[in-house]
Amino acid sequence: MSTPPEGRAPSHTEDVAQRHEGTPIPSSAVPAPPGLHGAPLARLALSIIVLLVVYASLYPFSGWVDVGVPAFAYLRAPWPQYWVGSEIIANVAAYLPVGALFVWAVYPACRGLLAVVLAATCCGLLSGALEALQTYLPNRIASNVDLAANTAGALLGALAGTATASWLIGHGALARWRQRWFRAEAGPALILAMLWVFMQIPRQPMLFGTGELWLLLGDWAALPSDVVGFLWSPEPAQRIVAEQVCTAAAVVGAAMLLLHMARPVPARGILPLVLVACAVLAKAALQPLAVPGQAPGAWVTTGAAVGTAAGLLLATGMAYLKPAWQRGLGITALCVQLAIVNLFPSDQYFDMTTAMARTGWLHLESLTLGLSVIWPLAALFFLARRRSA
Repeated sequence: MSTPPEGRAPSHTEDVAQRHEGTPIPSSAVPAPPGLHGAPLARLALSIIVLLVVYASLYPFSGWVDVGVPAFAYLRAPWPQYWVGSEIIANVAAYLPVGALFVWAVYPACRGLLAVVLAATCCGLLSGALEALQTYLPNRIASNVDLAANTAGALLGALAGTATASWLIGHGALARWRQRWFRAEAGPALILAMLWVFMQIPRQPMLFGTGELWLLLGDWAALPSDVVGFLWSPEPAQRIVAEQVCTAAAVVGAAMLLLHMARPVPARGILPLVLVACAVLAKAALQPLAVPGQAPGAWVTTGAAVGTAAGLLLATGMAYLKPAWQRGLGITALCVQLAIVNLFPSDQYFDMTTAMARTGWLHLESLTLGLSVIWPLAALFFLARRRSA
Protein backbone atom coordinates (compact mmCIF):
# COMPACT_ATOMS: atom_id res chain seq x y z
CA MET A 1 0.00 0.00 0.00
CA SER A 2 1.55 3.30 -1.06
CA THR A 3 1.63 6.24 1.30
CA PRO A 4 1.32 9.91 0.39
CA PRO A 5 4.55 11.91 0.14
CA GLU A 6 5.79 13.46 3.35
CA GLY A 7 4.29 16.81 4.05
CA ARG A 8 1.08 16.14 2.07
CA ALA A 9 -2.17 15.22 3.75
CA PRO A 10 -3.79 12.03 2.40
CA SER A 11 -6.64 12.57 0.00
CA HIS A 12 -10.16 11.42 0.74
CA THR A 13 -9.74 8.36 -1.51
CA GLU A 14 -6.40 7.43 0.10
CA ASP A 15 -7.88 7.88 3.56
CA VAL A 16 -10.78 5.57 2.71
CA ALA A 17 -8.40 2.97 1.25
CA GLN A 18 -6.10 3.08 4.31
CA ARG A 19 -8.96 2.68 6.75
CA HIS A 20 -10.31 -0.30 4.81
CA GLU A 21 -6.94 -1.95 3.97
CA GLY A 22 -7.29 -5.71 4.10
CA THR A 23 -11.09 -5.59 4.01
CA PRO A 24 -13.52 -5.13 1.11
CA ILE A 25 -14.17 -1.48 0.42
CA PRO A 26 -17.87 -0.58 0.27
CA SER A 27 -19.01 0.58 -3.14
CA SER A 28 -20.24 3.82 -1.63
CA ALA A 29 -16.65 4.71 -0.71
CA VAL A 30 -15.35 4.44 -4.28
CA PRO A 31 -16.21 7.07 -6.89
CA ALA A 32 -18.79 5.70 -9.30
CA PRO A 33 -17.81 5.28 -12.95
CA PRO A 34 -19.24 7.81 -15.36
CA GLY A 35 -22.89 7.04 -15.98
CA LEU A 36 -24.86 7.12 -19.17
CA HIS A 37 -25.90 10.57 -20.27
CA GLY A 38 -29.35 11.73 -21.21
CA ALA A 39 -30.06 14.18 -24.01
CA PRO A 40 -32.05 17.26 -22.90
CA LEU A 41 -31.67 18.76 -26.39
CA ALA A 42 -33.27 15.64 -27.91
CA ARG A 43 -36.22 15.96 -25.53
CA LEU A 44 -36.66 19.62 -26.43
CA ALA A 45 -36.41 18.84 -30.16
CA LEU A 46 -38.93 15.99 -29.77
CA SER A 47 -41.43 18.33 -28.10
CA ILE A 48 -41.05 20.86 -30.91
CA ILE A 49 -41.36 18.33 -33.73
CA VAL A 50 -44.46 16.73 -32.18
CA LEU A 51 -46.10 20.17 -32.07
CA LEU A 52 -45.12 20.69 -35.71
CA VAL A 53 -46.64 17.34 -36.70
CA VAL A 54 -49.88 18.19 -34.89
CA TYR A 55 -49.99 21.59 -36.60
CA ALA A 56 -49.35 20.14 -40.06
CA SER A 57 -51.94 17.38 -39.54
CA LEU A 58 -54.80 19.58 -38.31
CA TYR A 59 -54.19 22.80 -40.26
CA PRO A 60 -56.19 25.04 -40.78
CA PHE A 61 -57.96 24.23 -37.45
CA SER A 62 -61.28 25.57 -38.77
CA GLY A 63 -64.50 24.31 -40.31
CA TRP A 64 -64.90 21.39 -37.91
CA VAL A 65 -68.06 19.45 -38.73
CA ASP A 66 -69.64 16.16 -37.68
CA VAL A 67 -70.24 14.24 -40.91
CA GLY A 68 -71.94 11.34 -39.15
CA VAL A 69 -68.97 8.99 -39.58
CA PRO A 70 -67.20 7.48 -36.55
CA ALA A 71 -63.79 8.98 -35.97
CA PHE A 72 -61.98 5.66 -36.37
CA ALA A 73 -64.03 4.35 -39.29
CA TYR A 74 -61.01 4.86 -41.55
CA LEU A 75 -59.30 1.91 -39.86
CA ARG A 76 -61.86 -0.46 -41.38
CA ALA A 77 -61.81 1.17 -44.82
CA PRO A 78 -60.56 -1.03 -47.68
CA TRP A 79 -57.03 -0.48 -48.90
CA PRO A 80 -57.23 2.05 -51.77
CA GLN A 81 -56.65 0.79 -55.28
CA TYR A 82 -54.53 3.81 -56.19
CA TRP A 83 -52.22 5.96 -54.13
CA VAL A 84 -49.58 8.63 -54.76
CA GLY A 85 -46.04 7.44 -54.13
CA SER A 86 -44.71 10.90 -53.28
CA GLU A 87 -47.31 11.32 -50.54
CA ILE A 88 -46.35 7.98 -48.97
CA ILE A 89 -42.68 8.97 -49.08
CA ALA A 90 -43.59 12.32 -47.54
CA ASN A 91 -45.46 10.65 -44.67
CA VAL A 92 -42.60 8.24 -44.02
CA ALA A 93 -40.09 11.10 -44.09
CA ALA A 94 -42.21 13.24 -41.74
CA TYR A 95 -42.19 10.61 -38.98
CA LEU A 96 -38.57 9.45 -39.40
CA PRO A 97 -37.16 12.20 -37.14
CA VAL A 98 -40.00 11.70 -34.65
CA GLY A 99 -39.04 8.05 -34.16
CA ALA A 100 -35.32 8.80 -33.87
CA LEU A 101 -35.81 11.70 -31.46
CA PHE A 102 -38.17 9.62 -29.33
CA VAL A 103 -35.48 6.95 -28.86
CA TRP A 104 -32.84 9.56 -28.08
CA ALA A 105 -35.18 11.37 -25.69
CA VAL A 106 -35.90 8.28 -23.54
CA TYR A 107 -32.28 7.08 -23.55
CA PRO A 108 -30.81 5.67 -21.29
CA ALA A 109 -33.93 4.89 -19.23
CA CYS A 110 -35.29 2.86 -22.14
CA ARG A 111 -32.99 1.23 -24.70
CA GLY A 112 -32.81 -1.38 -27.43
CA LEU A 113 -35.84 -3.26 -28.70
CA LEU A 114 -38.06 -1.86 -25.96
CA ALA A 115 -37.28 1.70 -27.09
CA VAL A 116 -38.05 0.80 -30.72
CA VAL A 117 -41.39 -0.79 -29.80
CA LEU A 118 -42.30 2.11 -27.51
CA ALA A 119 -41.40 4.72 -30.15
CA ALA A 120 -43.32 2.97 -32.94
CA THR A 121 -46.34 2.43 -30.67
CA CYS A 122 -46.49 6.01 -29.37
CA CYS A 123 -45.97 7.49 -32.83
CA GLY A 124 -48.61 5.15 -34.25
CA LEU A 125 -51.07 6.21 -31.56
CA LEU A 126 -50.29 9.88 -32.25
CA SER A 127 -50.80 9.41 -35.98
CA GLY A 128 -53.99 7.39 -35.42
CA ALA A 129 -55.46 10.08 -33.18
CA LEU A 130 -54.60 12.84 -35.66
CA GLU A 131 -56.09 10.86 -38.55
CA ALA A 132 -59.27 10.39 -36.49
CA LEU A 133 -59.50 14.14 -35.87
CA GLN A 134 -59.11 14.76 -39.60
CA THR A 135 -62.49 13.04 -40.03
CA TYR A 136 -64.07 16.27 -38.78
CA LEU A 137 -62.03 18.62 -41.00
CA PRO A 138 -63.65 19.34 -44.39
CA ASN A 139 -60.36 19.66 -46.28
CA ARG A 140 -58.68 16.58 -44.80
CA ILE A 141 -59.23 12.87 -45.37
CA ALA A 142 -58.51 10.28 -42.70
CA SER A 143 -56.52 7.46 -44.29
CA ASN A 144 -55.25 4.09 -43.12
CA VAL A 145 -52.51 4.39 -45.76
CA ASP A 146 -51.24 7.55 -44.08
CA LEU A 147 -51.35 5.82 -40.70
CA ALA A 148 -49.33 2.88 -42.03
CA ALA A 149 -46.78 5.17 -43.70
CA ASN A 150 -46.42 7.33 -40.60
CA THR A 151 -45.91 4.31 -38.36
CA ALA A 152 -43.41 2.82 -40.80
CA GLY A 153 -41.48 6.09 -40.82
CA ALA A 154 -41.43 6.19 -37.03
CA LEU A 155 -40.24 2.57 -36.92
CA LEU A 156 -37.39 3.26 -39.34
CA GLY A 157 -36.44 6.37 -37.39
CA ALA A 158 -36.52 4.44 -34.11
CA LEU A 159 -34.23 1.76 -35.56
CA ALA A 160 -31.80 4.44 -36.71
CA GLY A 161 -32.05 6.15 -33.33
CA THR A 162 -31.33 2.92 -31.48
CA ALA A 163 -28.33 2.20 -33.69
CA THR A 164 -26.82 5.62 -32.95
CA ALA A 165 -28.01 6.32 -29.38
CA SER A 166 -25.11 4.57 -27.67
CA TRP A 167 -22.50 6.46 -29.67
CA LEU A 168 -24.25 9.84 -29.71
CA ILE A 169 -25.60 9.90 -26.17
CA GLY A 170 -24.51 6.88 -24.14
CA HIS A 171 -20.79 7.56 -24.50
CA GLY A 172 -21.34 11.31 -24.49
CA ALA A 173 -20.13 11.90 -28.07
CA LEU A 174 -22.92 14.37 -28.74
CA ALA A 175 -22.46 16.03 -25.36
CA ARG A 176 -18.70 16.25 -25.87
CA TRP A 177 -19.19 17.73 -29.35
CA ARG A 178 -21.63 20.31 -28.05
CA GLN A 179 -19.44 21.17 -25.05
CA ARG A 180 -16.42 21.56 -27.28
CA TRP A 181 -18.11 23.76 -29.88
CA PHE A 182 -20.86 25.60 -28.00
CA ARG A 183 -21.50 27.18 -24.64
CA ALA A 184 -23.80 25.54 -22.12
CA GLU A 185 -26.67 27.96 -22.83
CA ALA A 186 -26.60 27.41 -26.61
CA GLY A 187 -29.66 25.12 -26.68
CA PRO A 188 -32.17 27.70 -28.02
CA ALA A 189 -29.71 28.85 -30.69
CA LEU A 190 -29.20 25.26 -31.88
CA ILE A 191 -32.96 24.68 -32.05
CA LEU A 192 -33.46 27.92 -34.00
CA ALA A 193 -30.68 26.90 -36.39
CA MET A 194 -32.36 23.53 -37.04
CA LEU A 195 -35.69 25.27 -37.65
CA TRP A 196 -33.99 27.67 -40.08
CA VAL A 197 -32.81 24.68 -42.13
CA PHE A 198 -36.31 23.17 -42.07
CA MET A 199 -37.93 26.43 -43.24
CA GLN A 200 -35.98 26.47 -46.50
CA ILE A 201 -37.97 23.56 -47.99
CA PRO A 202 -40.89 25.49 -49.60
CA ARG A 203 -40.55 27.88 -52.53
CA GLN A 204 -39.37 31.39 -51.65
CA PRO A 205 -39.41 34.63 -53.66
CA MET A 206 -35.90 35.29 -52.30
CA LEU A 207 -33.62 32.48 -51.13
CA PHE A 208 -33.40 32.17 -47.32
CA GLY A 209 -35.75 35.15 -46.91
CA THR A 210 -37.97 34.77 -43.83
CA GLY A 211 -40.36 36.93 -41.84
CA GLU A 212 -43.02 37.89 -44.38
CA LEU A 213 -45.19 39.66 -41.81
CA TRP A 214 -47.93 40.33 -44.39
CA LEU A 215 -48.96 36.69 -43.95
CA LEU A 216 -50.14 37.51 -40.43
CA LEU A 217 -52.68 39.97 -41.85
CA GLY A 218 -54.33 37.49 -44.21
CA ASP A 219 -56.77 39.22 -46.58
CA TRP A 220 -56.08 42.56 -44.87
CA ALA A 221 -52.62 42.53 -46.49
CA ALA A 222 -54.06 42.77 -50.02
CA LEU A 223 -54.61 46.55 -49.97
CA PRO A 224 -51.18 47.66 -48.67
CA SER A 225 -49.53 45.12 -50.97
CA ASP A 226 -51.39 46.55 -53.96
CA VAL A 227 -50.44 50.08 -52.91
CA VAL A 228 -46.74 49.15 -52.72
CA GLY A 229 -46.95 47.47 -56.11
CA PHE A 230 -48.66 50.54 -57.61
CA LEU A 231 -46.06 52.97 -56.24
CA TRP A 232 -43.04 50.93 -57.31
CA SER A 233 -42.61 48.26 -59.94
CA PRO A 234 -38.93 47.24 -59.78
CA GLU A 235 -36.96 46.24 -62.86
CA PRO A 236 -35.61 42.66 -63.14
CA ALA A 237 -32.08 43.90 -62.44
CA GLN A 238 -33.26 45.58 -59.23
CA ARG A 239 -34.97 42.36 -58.15
CA ILE A 240 -31.72 40.44 -58.66
CA VAL A 241 -29.81 42.93 -56.50
CA ALA A 242 -32.52 42.77 -53.83
CA GLU A 243 -32.29 38.97 -53.71
CA GLN A 244 -28.51 39.15 -53.47
CA VAL A 245 -28.69 41.49 -50.48
CA CYS A 246 -31.57 39.62 -48.84
CA THR A 247 -29.91 36.21 -49.21
CA ALA A 248 -26.55 37.47 -47.96
CA ALA A 249 -28.18 39.18 -44.96
CA ALA A 250 -30.19 36.04 -44.15
CA VAL A 251 -27.05 33.88 -44.19
CA VAL A 252 -25.17 36.34 -41.97
CA GLY A 253 -28.09 36.63 -39.53
CA ALA A 254 -28.54 32.87 -39.14
CA ALA A 255 -24.79 32.31 -38.87
CA MET A 256 -24.34 35.01 -36.22
CA LEU A 257 -27.17 33.49 -34.20
CA LEU A 258 -25.17 30.27 -34.07
CA LEU A 259 -21.66 31.73 -33.85
CA HIS A 260 -22.26 34.09 -30.95
CA MET A 261 -22.93 31.00 -28.82
CA ALA A 262 -19.85 29.13 -30.10
CA ARG A 263 -16.72 28.56 -28.08
CA PRO A 264 -13.45 30.03 -29.43
CA VAL A 265 -12.37 26.85 -31.23
CA PRO A 266 -10.05 27.54 -34.20
CA ALA A 267 -12.30 25.77 -36.73
CA ARG A 268 -15.51 27.65 -35.86
CA GLY A 269 -15.30 29.47 -39.18
CA ILE A 270 -16.69 26.33 -40.83
CA LEU A 271 -20.03 26.58 -38.99
CA PRO A 272 -21.68 29.00 -41.50
CA LEU A 273 -20.77 26.66 -44.37
CA VAL A 274 -22.20 23.64 -42.53
CA LEU A 275 -25.42 25.52 -41.73
CA VAL A 276 -25.96 26.70 -45.31
CA ALA A 277 -25.00 23.29 -46.74
CA CYS A 278 -27.66 21.60 -44.59
CA ALA A 279 -30.28 24.13 -45.74
CA VAL A 280 -29.36 23.74 -49.42
CA LEU A 281 -29.36 19.92 -49.22
CA ALA A 282 -32.75 19.91 -47.46
CA LYS A 283 -34.19 22.25 -50.08
CA ALA A 284 -32.77 20.30 -53.03
CA ALA A 285 -33.91 16.93 -51.66
CA LEU A 286 -37.36 17.79 -50.30
CA GLN A 287 -38.69 20.66 -52.41
CA PRO A 288 -39.45 18.37 -55.39
CA LEU A 289 -41.80 16.45 -53.08
CA ALA A 290 -43.56 19.69 -52.14
CA VAL A 291 -43.71 20.81 -55.78
CA PRO A 292 -43.99 17.65 -57.94
CA GLY A 293 -42.28 17.89 -61.30
CA GLN A 294 -39.94 20.69 -60.27
CA ALA A 295 -36.21 20.15 -60.79
CA PRO A 296 -34.13 20.03 -57.57
CA GLY A 297 -32.14 23.12 -58.58
CA ALA A 298 -34.97 25.22 -60.02
CA TRP A 299 -34.61 27.73 -57.17
CA VAL A 300 -30.97 28.50 -58.01
CA THR A 301 -30.94 32.00 -59.52
CA THR A 302 -28.20 34.52 -60.11
CA GLY A 303 -29.30 36.53 -57.09
CA ALA A 304 -29.48 33.43 -54.88
CA ALA A 305 -26.03 32.14 -55.90
CA VAL A 306 -24.25 35.48 -55.54
CA GLY A 307 -26.04 36.31 -52.29
CA THR A 308 -25.20 32.93 -50.76
CA ALA A 309 -21.53 33.22 -51.69
CA ALA A 310 -21.32 36.78 -50.34
CA GLY A 311 -23.12 35.83 -47.14
CA LEU A 312 -20.79 32.88 -46.54
CA LEU A 313 -17.69 35.02 -47.08
CA LEU A 314 -18.96 37.68 -44.67
CA ALA A 315 -20.12 35.17 -42.04
CA THR A 316 -16.83 33.25 -42.16
CA GLY A 317 -14.88 36.45 -41.62
CA MET A 318 -17.17 37.45 -38.75
CA ALA A 319 -16.79 34.05 -37.07
CA TYR A 320 -13.74 35.27 -35.15
CA LEU A 321 -15.22 38.49 -33.83
CA LYS A 322 -16.27 38.91 -30.22
CA PRO A 323 -19.78 37.63 -29.34
CA ALA A 324 -21.00 41.17 -28.66
CA TRP A 325 -20.07 42.21 -32.20
CA GLN A 326 -21.65 39.06 -33.61
CA ARG A 327 -24.92 39.77 -31.80
CA GLY A 328 -25.02 43.31 -33.15
CA LEU A 329 -24.22 42.21 -36.70
CA GLY A 330 -26.78 39.40 -36.47
CA ILE A 331 -29.51 41.81 -35.38
CA THR A 332 -28.60 44.24 -38.17
CA ALA A 333 -28.56 41.51 -40.84
CA LEU A 334 -31.91 40.07 -39.75
CA CYS A 335 -33.49 43.53 -39.79
CA VAL A 336 -32.15 44.14 -43.32
CA GLN A 337 -33.59 40.90 -44.69
CA LEU A 338 -36.88 41.54 -42.87
CA ALA A 339 -37.12 44.98 -44.50
CA ILE A 340 -36.44 43.60 -47.99
CA VAL A 341 -38.86 40.69 -47.63
CA ASN A 342 -41.69 42.94 -46.42
CA LEU A 343 -41.14 46.16 -48.38
CA PHE A 344 -39.97 44.88 -51.77
CA PRO A 345 -42.96 44.33 -54.11
CA SER A 346 -43.79 40.68 -54.68
CA ASP A 347 -43.09 39.01 -58.00
CA GLN A 348 -46.48 38.38 -59.63
CA TYR A 349 -45.04 35.58 -61.78
CA PHE A 350 -43.71 33.85 -58.66
CA ASP A 351 -47.06 34.24 -56.88
CA MET A 352 -48.93 32.77 -59.86
CA THR A 353 -46.62 29.79 -60.35
CA THR A 354 -46.57 29.06 -56.62
CA ALA A 355 -50.37 28.95 -56.48
CA MET A 356 -50.46 26.62 -59.50
CA ALA A 357 -47.78 24.31 -58.06
CA ARG A 358 -49.38 23.75 -54.66
CA THR A 359 -50.19 20.09 -55.15
CA GLY A 360 -47.67 18.42 -52.86
CA TRP A 361 -47.15 19.02 -49.15
CA LEU A 362 -49.65 21.86 -49.02
CA HIS A 363 -50.22 21.62 -45.27
CA LEU A 364 -46.53 21.18 -44.52
CA GLU A 365 -45.90 24.27 -46.64
CA SER A 366 -48.45 26.17 -44.54
CA LEU A 367 -46.56 25.07 -41.45
CA THR A 368 -43.18 26.17 -42.77
CA LEU A 369 -44.61 29.50 -43.94
CA GLY A 370 -46.03 30.10 -40.48
CA LEU A 371 -42.69 29.26 -38.91
CA SER A 372 -40.87 31.51 -41.36
CA VAL A 373 -42.94 34.47 -40.17
CA ILE A 374 -42.13 33.83 -36.52
CA TRP A 375 -38.52 32.68 -36.85
CA PRO A 376 -36.71 36.02 -37.39
CA LEU A 377 -38.72 37.60 -34.59
CA ALA A 378 -37.71 34.77 -32.23
CA ALA A 379 -34.09 35.05 -33.38
CA LEU A 380 -34.08 38.83 -32.85
CA PHE A 381 -35.58 38.37 -29.39
CA PHE A 382 -32.93 35.81 -28.48
CA LEU A 383 -30.07 37.96 -29.77
CA ALA A 384 -31.39 41.10 -28.04
CA ARG A 385 -31.98 39.23 -24.78
CA ARG A 386 -28.46 37.84 -24.84
CA ARG A 387 -27.17 41.36 -25.46
CA SER A 388 -28.95 42.74 -22.41
CA ALA A 389 -28.03 39.74 -20.23
